[in-house]
Amino acid sequence: MKGTVATFWLLLAALTVIRSQASLASQQTVQVLQSERTHDFRISYLLFLPAAYEKDVRVRWPLILYLHGGSLRGTDIEQVRTLGLPHKLESDPNFPFIVVSPQCPPGEIWTDVDALNALLDYVRTANRIDPNRIYVTGHSMGGRGALYLAYRSPERFAAVIALSPLSPITAWKNNLAKMPLWIFHGRIDTLAPLADTEELARGIEAVGGHPRLDIQPKRDRSILDVYDRSDIYEWLLQQTRESRIRDSGHN
Repeated sequence: MKGTVATFWLLLAALTVIRSQASLASQQTVQVLQSERTHDFRISYLLFLPAAYEKDVRVRWPLILYLHGGSLRGTDIEQVRTLGLPHKLESDPNFPFIVVSPQCPPGEIWTDVDALNALLDYVRTANRIDPNRIYVTGHSMGGRGALYLAYRSPERFAAVIALSPLSPITAWKNNLAKMPLWIFHGRIDTLAPLADTEELARGIEAVGGHPRLDIQPKRDRSILDVYDRSDIYEWLLQQTRESRIRDSGHN
């Protein structure tokens, strides 16, 4: 027991978190995580806590990791508030999830799995998170990133929602078949062709998975309004890591 506690504090000591206050109109605070645990990285992110978070300290909340698209890469974390799920959160303080929305550094894509997992580990440690209800979602580059992270760390997530994933890799199919997956794609998306997503869905089905592919007629990649739909969050809350493992027969 003493060794476990000592290890925990050593890991926590390797993380440096810088916080700033949220604006009065927002529940999202700007934070920065620096770490040398696996490799040197610095990642800025928005952290959303529901308005009811402090009302009952016994409640553990579901968590969504949101990965933005390529246009928001950079060094200004405030840009992340302007689109997608973080934009919705600016006017929805009662949203029933904790949400962490990191910013991808310039010139990179969402492939630093160690950094993202370290971020999730820290957020889980610092907040009351339900470990059986951790989800990942993203749009375009972030949609691809959500699928890639779930492929690399399938044991972590209860479900995935990907919007307009950019060039998903069909070879990820075996791990993605292990979890509930809902993909939205515009039929006339020319930047992220629908054919790539359809090929991935067929591959997942071929190895026993059951992905939901929701093709948006007459829509291109501009489908961020999907995050305004209540049904996707109702669906997420129905998915738990325990039930996913039980139903799939995987550990």
